[in-house]
Amino acid sequence: MQKKLFPASELLHCLGILGGTLLYSLGMNLFVVPAGLYTGGIMGLSQLLRTFLLRATGWAPAIDIAGLINYAINLPMLLLAWRRLDHRVVLKTLLSVTGTTVFLSLVPRTDILSGDQLARCLIGGMLCGCGIGLLLWMGGTSGGMDLLGMMLIKSGSHTSIGHVNLCWNLMLYTICACAFSLSTAIYSILFSFVSTTAMDKLHMQNINVEVTVVTKILNPEMEHEILVDLHRGITRIDGIGEYTGDPVHVFYILVSKYEIGRLRAIIMKYDPHAFIVAKDGAVIYGNYKRKV
Repeated sequence: MQKKLFPASELLHCLGILGGTLLYSLGMNLFVVPAGLYTGGIMGLSQLLRTFLLRATGWAPAIDIAGLINYAINLPMLLLAWRRLDHRVVLKTLLSVTGTTVFLSLVPRTDILSGDQLARCLIGGMLCGCGIGLLLWMGGTSGGMDLLGMMLIKSGSHTSIGHVNLCWNLMLYTICACAFSLSTAIYSILFSFVSTTAMDKLHMQNINVEVTVVTKILNPEMEHEILVDLHRGITRIDGIGEYTGDPVHVFYILVSKYEIGRLRAIIMKYDPHAFIVAKDGAVIYGNYKRKV
């Protein structure tokens, strides 16, 4: 069976990633930047560098150059990730970083909630979190610490990316408190909390799902798509259907929740009558590939 060079599902994923970057940029330029707040991660560093640069030079650009600084920092990380990670993930991350840079430059910085710091913090956090959650759902990443986390997992490191993120953001917000004000740091932390909560509601990568498939068809192409295209292992058990007495094949597969649709499409393509059972919330120990 000949594979399409660029299937329609990938085009939809790319459009979803661009939609996520647009949502994120709207949250940043309409709420976060006018409020003088700072995000975490590499974008937070980019915002700090932008502020210090503009203060030192007196430069007043028409656009927010934090996106350009973020792009410059992410490029070498993307080159390193190209050697270590799935190229599709890296290309989607390049698309998300590029989209973020472009939209941050195009969306005007407009303070639509002047003086209401809490509302700007909450609404900006929800928009940014939903934007990042959407692009993660579509198989991309926001770059920066996400890429670092994926490379740590790929290398088999026992370093917790959560701890790395926590220490990094603690450093950034300490700088905010010292360089600007304590209230700036506190509102920035609140923004990050709201953003992370909204992102988690959309991002389903960390929800593990047990999938059991019962089929009468044993098709090597179906197994190949699951193993190679979906990058998931299969445990196969051959048995007998008790009611019919016919031979059946039982596949046991572990996936993340957002991969369920792709897995079901692969199975239905080869056996529309397959029996599929999916169970959320599996707790897994041992050799299981977690995707960031």
